[in-house]
Order: sequence, then structure tokens, then C-alpha cells
Amino acid sequence: MPNTEKLCMGCMKVMEEDSVCPVCGFNEAAYNEPNALPLRSTLAERYVVGKIVSANGEGQTYLGYDNVENKVVKIREYFPRDLTSRTVNGGIAVNVGSEEVFRSGLAKFIELYKKLATVSDGVSFFRILDIFETEKTAYCVSEFLPGITLKEFLIRNGGMLTWEQARPLFLPLVGALNELHSVGLVHGGISPETLIVGRDGRVRITDFAIAEIRSVGSAMTAQLYPGFAALEQYQSGEITPATDIYSFAATIFRTLTGTPPAEAIARLERDNLSFSKAVAEELPKGVLVALANALRLDPNARTHSMQGFKNDLASSDVTISQERAALLETENKNTAPSTKKYTIIAAIVTAAILIILGVVIFLITSKGPGDNDENSSSSTPSLPSVVSVGDIGNPSQPDPLFSVPDFTNMSYPEIMANDEYTKWFVFSVEKKEYNGSVERGKICGQSVAVGTSAKKETEIKLTISLGPKEVTLSNNLKNMTKEEAYVALLELGFTPANIEFVAKMGETETEEEVIIEALPTLGTKVSPDSSVILYYNTNLAQESSKPSSSDTSSNRGSNTTSN
Repeated sequence: MPNTEKLCMGCMKVMEEDSVCPVCGFNEAAYNEPNALPLRSTLAERYVVGKIVSANGEGQTYLGYDNVENKVVKIREYFPRDLTSRTVNGGIAVNVGSEEVFRSGLAKFIELYKKLATVSDGVSFFRILDIFETEKTAYCVSEFLPGITLKEFLIRNGGMLTWEQARPLFLPLVGALNELHSVGLVHGGISPETLIVGRDGRVRITDFAIAEIRSVGSAMTAQLYPGFAALEQYQSGEITPATDIYSFAATIFRTLTGTPPAEAIARLERDNLSFSKAVAEELPKGVLVALANALRLDPNARTHSMQGFKNDLASSDVTISQERAALLETENKNTAPSTKKYTIIAAIVTAAILIILGVVIFLITSKGPGDNDENSSSSTPSLPSVVSVGDIGNPSQPDPLFSVPDFTNMSYPEIMANDEYTKWFVFSVEKKEYNGSVERGKICGQSVAVGTSAKKETEIKLTISLGPKEVTLSNNLKNMTKEEAYVALLELGFTPANIEFVAKMGETETEEEVIIEALPTLGTKVSPDSSVILYYNTNLAQESSKPSSSDTSSNRGSNTTSN
């Protein structure tokens, strides 16, 4: 059993005497969360409380450590910030006039996790380990498994997946959601941000919450996910299994097309939800039917059960009504480039990102080599033929050869959206590597050299840049606002989860909450995969009339990971 005094409260790894963790960069001395339980607090005489990892209108989730089982856990605390405040001794004070709403929410919180603990599915949810009440509120302890959100998974895998890749990720969730609904539970917030892809390649549902924060109009701040929230959640309607079906279908739509559906409330004005013809042609008809039925705005016209959704997926000869067929219409070529036929070739487990990396190969069918698009952007390299146009199609002539363009500094989605490239070459992502001269996410290498004369359907393996292995924390970050500094770090390649803002009283007054120092120190070189803490000044000039933004943006980096 490790000495919990030696554990980092940011990752629960054993560390030395230093206050800054060498593993995750968490600085315990600088941690400042006025709404949080004090670090190293003990709950139920066994759970050690670490830092907050996520928060919403219902409460907050901490990283924790179970002293009995000797393992890392997640601890969810019922703490609606709109109704409560933290006392100096770590207790909870309910705002005057909010007592009844608080008690009602508390009862629903306990009921939610007690029901969730009865769900037998052990692979699609994080198991509930303990539920208890103390200090006027309640806590739920769940298992901790390393992973990343589906949103991040898609970003790291070219932005979208084929149905062959997506199918094994989503189909287990159909049965899991069906069981969830059978015990009277509705998630209400399914999205790429609330699905976690684990090291084992399984997708798990997280971020459960009481119904009050899954719909606008309650006393608690709503947490909706634009593009994935159903219409009834914007109109204070009833949250039912059909709500989850809409969100689940919208998540699959985002996975297959690369973009989420328009926000449901916006679709009331102009509902132009559709697949491109190229994507629709490659999907099984059952998938199209299931999504068309599940993405209906009217909950009464929408698929009502996960079994119905499953039945639609299995359908092969179903007539779709003219009204619902709009989902399957070809998009305007001026608003969305078509995506060509592709199938899965392999899935590579990459420990660095803790996920299964789907390697997508696009197969080529379509027009002949003389049908180049004269209106293509001039910024896109052309594909010159090394035989004359007159020779193409002549059976006495050999297969045409084409000069391989330079794909350096293009992104993988850009290449795959270009008809001229995907007609003649088959692309795959071979690897990702650090490269100081090519922007993160852009192509920095290709298996077939530029200018090579290649036949149709030649495979070109691409290398994607991870950006420089080390970047300099510019001194220019000093005196930036938190928003400006956040954007600057993202541009350097840092991920939101590794950016933390901490309030600090500066020696001099400033007009705004601006950055005054950082850890690591400004001017030093660090890996973009490491953690950065930016300290912003709370010593504001008295005459400043600018409202404090510490309540809304100080947690932007450190408090966005999933429960």
C-alpha cells in the first residue's frame, strides 16, 4: 500500500518530495479551486480526494484513491454550484431559498447511481463501486480506466471512420443503452465528449447526470452538447429513451461524416441534414434507415427504443418515406466536398494514445483519367499525366501513369476530399512522428517519392507530423488574457487537458486577469504533450470595470476531462 502523502493528487502516481509532479506536471502548492474539497481529504474513511477533473451544474468529479482496494478511482460529488457554496472547513452551505431544490436533486442523484449500479453490463459503463452520504451531500465512487474521449479519438484518426471501423465500437452500446432504458434511466448527454475509448478498444458511456441539467429551464445550469442534444432538451420537453436515440445517432453521424448534425434548435428553421452521395453509397442501407429514423426532430416520430434502432440497422429492404429521405440526398458540391469509397484495412494499437488506431484506405472507382475538375482550387497541387489524353482508353496503349504530387503540408482530410487524388491513388496513414518543420497534423512524409510515375490504385503511405518534439513557452504569453494564452498553447500543439489556469495575486495591479507566470517557466523548451500551468493575476486595478472571468474560464484546461 503506497503512502498517500507521497501520491500526486493530479495522477495518483508516487512522487518525490517536490510539489510539482514529474509525471503529469500537477502543482499541488498552486492548486486553487474554491469549490473543491481540500486535496487529500478522506471520505468514508477510505477514499482520498485528488483534483477536480470535470464539473457541471450538478456537481464535480475528483480523481481519487481507494485506500482499501489500493487503486485509483473517480469520485462524483453532488454539489450544484448554482445552489451551494463551499464552507471554510470543506462542508457545503445551501443558498437560502434553494433548500428544496437541493434536496430534490440530492434524492435524484442517489437514485440515479443506485439504479446504475444494478445495470449488469460491465463493459459499456464504468462500474459503480460505492454510494454514500456525508456532510449533507452524497458521493458516488466509480472505477477508473485510462482512455480518451471519442472526440479526441476521431481527431487522432483522420476525423472520421468507415462503418466497418465504427460498427464494433457502437454496436455494443446498443444493448447497453437498451438495458439502461429498461431500468428507467436516460443518459441525456450522449456525445463524442461523453464516450470514452479505452486501451482495450471498447467504448464506455460516462458523465451520467440527473435530468435537471439535461434540459434548459431548471434551477441548475444545463449541460447540453450542441449537435447531439435533441430538440426536446431545448424546449423543456420530457427526456425519454428517444432523447438518447437522437444523441446516439447524431454521434454515429459525426463519426461517419466528419461533422456533427446542425444544432436541433437550428434545424427547426432550416433542416438540411444530409449525407454526401459518396458516403451514402458506401453505407449499408440499414445504417441509413436507422439514422434517418433516429434523427427526426419530433420525438413522437423518432425511433422510440434501442431495439427499434437495432431492427433498423438490420433492415435491408425498407422503403424510406419521402420526408425522411432528405437525410440521404446528395449535398451541394459547393458546400461539402464528396468523399470517395473506402474500406477498413487494419487497426493498429498505439500505446502512446491509448487507443486502437484505425488505418483507413480509400478504394478508387469513378470517372476516367481525363475527367479532371477545371474548377479545382489553384492552391491544390495538380496531378499531371505522363501520357497524352488521346492515348487514354486505347486498348493498344499501356495503363496510364501519373506523376505523384507532393503532399507535404497538406492534411489527411484535405487529401481524401480531393477527387483528383482519390480517383488514382490509395492512401493510408502509416505512422505519426515528430517534425520540427511541418505543422502538427499535416503530412510530413510519403512512401512514394514526389514525381514518381505511378499506376492507378498505387498505395501511398503517409506520415503525419506531431509537430516539433519540443516547443518554447514564449515569453509573449506573459500579459496575455487567459483566452489569448489558451489559443496560443493550442497552436503550439498542447491539448486542452494539459492546460491549467490557476489564480494568483500578482505583485502589481493589472486591468485584466492576465498571465503573470507559468510552470514550466516561460522561455523554456517543453514537449507539447506535457502539462502547463498558467498563473493569472487577480490583483486587479480598483477602477477596472471588467467582470472577473475566473468562474468561467479558469477551469478551461484542467476541468474538461470526462468522468
